[in-house]
Amino acid sequence: MPDTKRGRERKGRKKRMQRREYEIERELEARHRDLDFDELYEDAEIELEL
Repeated sequence: MPDTKRGRERKGRKKRMQRREYEIERELEARHRDLDFDELYEDAEIELEL
């Protein structure tokens, strides 16, 4: 089956939509992920030089 301009455009549009949906989903997941910094650095010793 020959390659057509219409087919390439439709495929490109579909890929853009998929990429956009993936990026939106990733951003939403990042928003829901709450980091508790106290818990995250509970065992770490940090020395501050003043």
